[in-house]
Amino acid sequence: MNYIIITPAKNEEKFIEKTIQSVISQTILPIKWVIVDDGSTDSTPDIIKKYLYNYSFIRLVQREKSTERHFGNKVYAIRRGFEEVKNIDYEFYCNLDADVSFEPDYFEFLLKKFNDNPKLGVCGGKVYDLINGKFIPQKYENHSVAGPIQFFRKECYESFGGYQPFKYGFIDGHAEIAARKNGWETRTFPELKVKHFKPAGYAKGGVWKIKFEGGKFEYRFGYLYIYHFLRNLLAINNINSLKGAIASYFGYLICLIKNEKRLVDKDFIIYVHREQKERIINQLKKVFRTN
Repeated sequence: MNYIIITPAKNEEKFIEKTIQSVISQTILPIKWVIVDDGSTDSTPDIIKKYLYNYSFIRLVQREKSTERHFGNKVYAIRRGFEEVKNIDYEFYCNLDADVSFEPDYFEFLLKKFNDNPKLGVCGGKVYDLINGKFIPQKYENHSVAGPIQFFRKECYESFGGYQPFKYGFIDGHAEIAARKNGWETRTFPELKVKHFKPAGYAKGGVWKIKFEGGKFEYRFGYLYIYHFLRNLLAINNINSLKGAIASYFGYLICLIKNEKRLVDKDFIIYVHREQKERIINQLKKVFRTN
């Protein structure tokens, strides 16, 4: 069971060495790790170059800085990475961010899970974001897999055409939903802890902005409003989470009022609605059983 890793990296000098140390310490090493330097202006490529001689499976590719700034650039960097492995025979592919760390048995554990379950298409560990000096677990259910460490069966990734370069983000969310739509299982294994040193958005606008943009994402990708509303409602447990819920509602409603064009096709939206209706029904059943 062999695997490749592709890492898009831009100005990651503070943390990329932690990621490199995690990968080279694995009990099962990748057959190729392509790190795509996406126009860094700091010492990121110099740090990577220190490891190229002793670890022949690491490949550094330097991509010119894009004139446009949007989330789709990450996908273009990943696609550039795939050009380096097009003649390599592999079974699994990991999208790995350049600001995470994990234990030496991380990939060995996940490869065993793939081997045990032929329908498992995407998996990963539980991501903990470094916020105000503490590692806080991201809030997502075990049927979901966080973007910084999505690990794919090759057939699964190819079944939906891989990551799509959406300018507004939600690239990883679209990928895991598309995988399930095509009959694959997606799973986070919480016993595997992944430290995430630079959570997206916290340095640019704070939690309010993240939640506001999240509401817009959920509209653009076809989420049911009732699902969007209930999920935010159930997450409220203090004043900050209340503010976050309100911001998310505003983001969704603004798109709804403007009748913005969805970013996905009708079949995708139909699947999303079916999946979310099932989750609402299952949640209601749990409530009634408890009472």
